[in-house]
Amino acid sequence: MDKNFENQLAGFIDGHVCLVGIGNRYLHDDGVGSLIAEALEPGAEFDVIDAGFMPENCLETVADTHPDTILMIDATDFGGVPGQVSLLYPDKMAYSWEHNQAGSLRMLVEYMQARTKARVALVAIQPADLSAGESLSPDVSDTLNELLETLPAICSRHVH
Repeated sequence: MDKNFENQLAGFIDGHVCLVGIGNRYLHDDGVGSLIAEALEPGAEFDVIDAGFMPENCLETVADTHPDTILMIDATDFGGVPGQVSLLYPDKMAYSWEHNQAGSLRMLVEYMQARTKARVALVAIQPADLSAGESLSPDVSDTLNELLETLPAICSRHVH
């Protein structure tokens, strides 16, 4: 895992965190956000929501956690190498979402910012394979395992 990413994430997170995993588990790497949320939820010291492939259906559930920071996790093509992770802020997200979820991620983020006044960012994981199927590619699977090790410590560190 890139130390710059970890430092950037640690610098972004403040207060109570709500982590939102997004993804369709039936399209290979697209399911990574959902799988991370499922794995972190038991025993997390912060709120974790598996929004699946319809994150717009979870907006009020997220707002009800009263977050200071909302961290969305999704497989997103940002031009990186497979498995690479990047922290994307709302101004770097497109309004049109060339993705399998309905709606625009940026519109969801802007709504969540207005609704909760929380800081919102996307942990974008570069996919290798978005075709039909349930397994993650090796690079994205490695990234999932690394994030499962680093996210709990970073997200729990800032709880007050």
